[in-house]
Amino acid sequence: MSQEHDHTLTLYTLHGLAVALRDRADCNTERAEALLVQIEDSFQRQLRGEPIDLGELLAASETAAADFDTSRRLSNRLRRGAKALAVEAGTLVTLPRLVAPERVLKALPTLSDAAATLRRAVPRARLVLMAQELTAALGSLALAASQRPVTEEELAPLRAIFARLDGLPQALTGARERLGAALSEIDGEE
Repeated sequence: MSQEHDHTLTLYTLHGLAVALRDRADCNTERAEALLVQIEDSFQRQLRGEPIDLGELLAASETAAADFDTSRRLSNRLRRGAKALAVEAGTLVTLPRLVAPERVLKALPTLSDAAATLRRAVPRARLVLMAQELTAALGSLALAASQRPVTEEELAPLRAIFARLDGLPQALTGARERLGAALSEIDGEE
């Protein structure tokens, strides 16, 4: 059997489990409620000293327990299958840490100043490229922060430029300091 066929078979199985659980949920609530009311009534009659049919009580409690146990086992199978499918497909990823957009927007003037300082620095190809990268990252961040929280991945270009500025001539110290200050503002380390 091909892997694609196995994948499709798994999808059909998981879909079938989901449908079966939905159908059980639709009828299970009424049936379970009726069984539990019957069990409760038996206990109340026993408390009042009235005779009860213990066979009926046992049958009702076993039926209710079996019904709940079957639903639990089916839902566990569905959960395990969905998780295995997600792992197999590589879709289980950790969500990126979000940065408050206000912090990014607050740091934009400092970032702009860092980009301008970098552009005015010694005009070598590497520095021009870094200034262009910083300006592009600044534009992307400004757009993103004006619409939603910013992810750590979106801050990665700023962090990379900051690291590359380390050890460059003193003329670039101002740009590095401003960029470091802006990243500290974004990280909330003021």
